[in-house]
Amino acid sequence: MDSHASVFTEATSCQDCYKCIRECPAKAIAVRDGFAAITPAECVACGHCVAVCPNGAKRVRDDLPRVQQLLAAEKHTVVSLAPAWVAEWPGLAPGKLVAALQRLGFAAVSETARGAQEVSANVAQLLSDDAEGRLWLSSACPAAVDFLVKYRPELGARVTGLLSPLLTHARMLRGHFGADTAVVFIGPCIAKKREAEAHPELIDACLTFADVRRWLADAGIDPATLTPGRDDAFRPHPAREGTLYPIEGGMLAGITVGCRTVEPRLLSVSGLDELIPALDGLEADGAPVFVEVLACRGGCINGPGMGAHGGTLMRRRHVIAAAQGDGLERPRPPAWDIASTWPAVPVARAAVDDARLRQALAQVGKTGEADEFNCGGCGYETCREFATALALGRAERDMCVAWTRRLAQSKAAALLRALPAAAMLVDDAGRIVEANAAFAGLLSPTLAARFAADGRLPQDAAVPAPLAARLRHVLDGGAAHDTDLRLGERILAASVFVVEPARMAGAVLSDITAPAVARAQIAARAQQVIDRHLETVQRIAYLLGENAAETEGVLQSLVDAHRPGAAPA
Repeated sequence: MDSHASVFTEATSCQDCYKCIRECPAKAIAVRDGFAAITPAECVACGHCVAVCPNGAKRVRDDLPRVQQLLAAEKHTVVSLAPAWVAEWPGLAPGKLVAALQRLGFAAVSETARGAQEVSANVAQLLSDDAEGRLWLSSACPAAVDFLVKYRPELGARVTGLLSPLLTHARMLRGHFGADTAVVFIGPCIAKKREAEAHPELIDACLTFADVRRWLADAGIDPATLTPGRDDAFRPHPAREGTLYPIEGGMLAGITVGCRTVEPRLLSVSGLDELIPALDGLEADGAPVFVEVLACRGGCINGPGMGAHGGTLMRRRHVIAAAQGDGLERPRPPAWDIASTWPAVPVARAAVDDARLRQALAQVGKTGEADEFNCGGCGYETCREFATALALGRAERDMCVAWTRRLAQSKAAALLRALPAAAMLVDDAGRIVEANAAFAGLLSPTLAARFAADGRLPQDAAVPAPLAARLRHVLDGGAAHDTDLRLGERILAASVFVVEPARMAGAVLSDITAPAVARAQIAARAQQVIDRHLETVQRIAYLLGENAAETEGVLQSLVDAHRPGAAPA
């Protein structure tokens, strides 16, 4: 566990479901010592694993103490508030939220959307100046940019050389409030934490909406009950079209007026799993093409730091309804120099040759293509992807569901067949699913011979009626029990038990009419007599004045005489 990383694993909560591996677009998770650990250098902090983990094992670093320290030190601290807030607090007047945040100690609250507007203005200028007709990808989403520069550097080179909306806004805030101003981002994005780590000169800390809700609750502040004052407003002034940024296609509306979904030069794609397939083969053909790329499906309104407040369409409606009216000048002329670079930092993973791959596949019993089920239970799309991770020490054999099931079945079968007593298992339909040679011998010499020949009973082999009734009893919810059953001339001592409620039951049987077994049964029952007798004698010895040792010796000699292998008297 590395709680200093933006996203980390709480090992004690990890339950081996491998859902995080299945859902991670970067496969930046390795399983070691039975739990799935995030590899920070490979992670793009999209936060998808946090959203899908059913046990809460994937955690987000808590930066609230850091922010509270800034305020306690009386540092002049302002908020850069993500425009997705209108979907997090639907129907809440802006002044009420500003008032609540200022009661927590912030000096001012400003909208990140103001930085978004400046980014849109610079993108519009860039496209206007592009005489070559290039393909451009947006720099607005830090998780998407990180994914491209790490895993598809040739596409990372197409990212516009501009700061993100948050970094642009932070520069604007420091220009307005002073260079020593501390800036805290509040929004639905976890990747912003990584962005802040890379640019400590601009961003001091990042909180999610969930963090702020918890903080307000602890402080006893309910924004809905507050009455805003004159100073409870976004500073220096509210944003306009930049408030559309948190929805897919919202950035495009800031680049040109009346952007439509059929605009061939301004496109949008959301979801990291869709990003590469969507961009595949896309090229500019004489005129520039700009693509808004977002890590979260539907946009930032579905970021991992959002609360559970309505579906995507309802959140989208909230954002659109809260946006300021159109009729604005667009594209805006750029007012700030926000040039930046996004150098490629490709993730290097060792190659696995065919020999190592085959060896890894063999470790989980896959020796041919027919064994490669590609079921995805391990979290990887194919058996070969899993085997590659296994060869690199990023996965463990137990992750293969098919292999672990076969291993469990083979172990159970081996134990069953090694038992000296007769043993068998039946399913809920009463069919024999597993048995050993001793059980086949109890049924008939013919079945014993067939079992010896191929190691199994024929499919039509039937459970004796008395035993079938006992097995049905435990399958229907009855308790496991010991009983004696008559089978022809023989009497069987049976222990009947349930393996899986309502689905599988079993029995271990011994023929107590057989000489060796009969002796063992006599010895066992004599031992029971001894135990009960001694218990009684201890309670009444003071009344009878007798020594129990003599009686014990007599009964013990009876036990010894009837043990299997004892010499005849």
